[in-house]
Amino acid sequence: MQSASQHLDELEWTQWPSEQIATRGKAQWKELLGSHCGCQNDMTMGVVRLRQGESLEPHRHAQPETYFTLSGRGTVTIEDVVHNVDPGRMLFIPGNARHQINNTNEEDLMILYAFAISDFSKVQYHF
Repeated sequence: MQSASQHLDELEWTQWPSEQIATRGKAQWKELLGSHCGCQNDMTMGVVRLRQGESLEPHRHAQPETYFTLSGRGTVTIEDVVHNVDPGRMLFIPGNARHQINNTNEEDLMILYAFAISDFSKVQYHF
């Protein structure tokens, strides 16, 4: 079995194509674990970043997901229930649950996300 090691600072931020930002939001992310890591894995994990006033618009996908807030403060809405998030807060998002993230604070909101799937590209977002 192979292991994987990534440092967040060594990766570039990814975002939706410019023509999709109005629908999907201005979220940026770095994939830490997934198909690109060169190891056998059944997990995808990364960090999403939202700056002040930015959001990841309401969406759903078949796979359950977990969020763990690393820094900043904001809200995560899951099926119309608003959760305030701050560092150390974990949320579980069931498969196909409609959810979104909003950062209304000055500090960047950074959330670690994880899926039990080997490749982030297999997660089909429905907005």
